[in-house]
Amino acid sequence: MLREMLDNGIALDVHTYCVLLDACTKEGKMKEAEGVLEVMVYRGVDPDVVTYSSLMDGYCLQGQMGEAIRVLNTMVERGLHPNVYSYTILINGYCKKMKIDEGMHLFREFPRRRLKPHNGTFSAMLRGLFQTGRCGAAQELFNDMQAAGIIPNSQTYAIMLDGLCRNKNISKALSLFHMMERNGLDLNIVMYSILIDAFCKDKKLYTARALFSNLSSKGLQLDVKTYTTMIQGFCEEGLPHEAKELFVKMEQNGCLPNDATYNTIIRGFIGQHKCYEA
Repeated sequence: MLREMLDNGIALDVHTYCVLLDACTKEGKMKEAEGVLEVMVYRGVDPDVVTYSSLMDGYCLQGQMGEAIRVLNTMVERGLHPNVYSYTILINGYCKKMKIDEGMHLFREFPRRRLKPHNGTFSAMLRGLFQTGRCGAAQELFNDMQAAGIIPNSQTYAIMLDGLCRNKNISKALSLFHMMERNGLDLNIVMYSILIDAFCKDKKLYTARALFSNLSSKGLQLDVKTYTTMIQGFCEEGLPHEAKELFVKMEQNGCLPNDATYNTIIRGFIGQHKCYEA
């Protein structure tokens, strides 16, 4: 597309080049993305912070942190100042590679660089800390976030709930959930699904079922993940008929099962030696 536009004499600005470059990175075509940058510079259009950050993000998505840092250094060498989004991209990349200490080092550099982390920055660090089982550090960071006057958004709260539940701190997750209720915060289907899944895995099917049954009365639209989570809970507790009833109700309510739903219920029936029903 870039070649076609240039051949037609279309003068591209930095924004257009950035859109093309970003499209390449999202598809993992880093060689093509670098090619867009080269053409951009050759044509006398100066890449900006957004351009380089987009290229960094592409390398982070590929797990190539060395290349991402190279792009950061190039940005600085050209006299540009990486912003909070640039560093958040790197922090997220490090955390996805389980290199939490490297991510935390960048995070701690924010004050020196006169940058203020936002919800996305904190969310990336929290996710990484929970993934490596560092719940105490995650809770401390969450407290620091609020002390700094940054109000957690729904994504940040969901990460907290999920992280606590995955690390077997369901009571703390429930306390956080109740605090959100008391403060009138928006509790979406994702948050309820996290708790339902946690209670199912903790063999507390009654509690999970009670939460699930109240969703419609709260005006929440049940999605395929929520149904599948509850179906799996029934199957794991040796209740295939309840799982089947919910499966049928799911379809009746206009929520189409996906591959995960079918695999869950089939495994549930096979586990109960009911292959003929599966």
